[in-house]
Amino acid sequence: MSAAVTLGPPRRLGARIAIALLFLLAFLWQVYGAVSNLVVWLGFARVMGQQLTATAWVVLLIGIAIPVVAWAAGVVLGVRRSLLGFALVLVLALCASQALSLSQLAFFLSVIGAL
Repeated sequence: MSAAVTLGPPRRLGARIAIALLFLLAFLWQVYGAVSNLVVWLGFARVMGQQLTATAWVVLLIGIAIPVVAWAAGVVLGVRRSLLGFALVLVLALCASQALSLSQLAFFLSVIGAL
């Protein structure tokens, strides 16, 4: 005897888009912070009559890329889950993105402080 497969409630595309866009705002806030860090450090280097090193550029650009990649990964990994599961995957992606961004910023400050 074979078991019947139940698919559950139909997927609501509009709700998924709304959830993804809501979380996109939080991730864009992180991108805004990373871009502002880059702008401030460029201004600081200009005031000091210097340029950012290649390492500083790479680390600052990684800070911009972290939330973008985390949001995209969260959407891709959560799209086939229930609405609650989709939202939880995006919460996890946001938490991981925040943690990585803080680690990236601490690394950047330690590298700049060591120079």
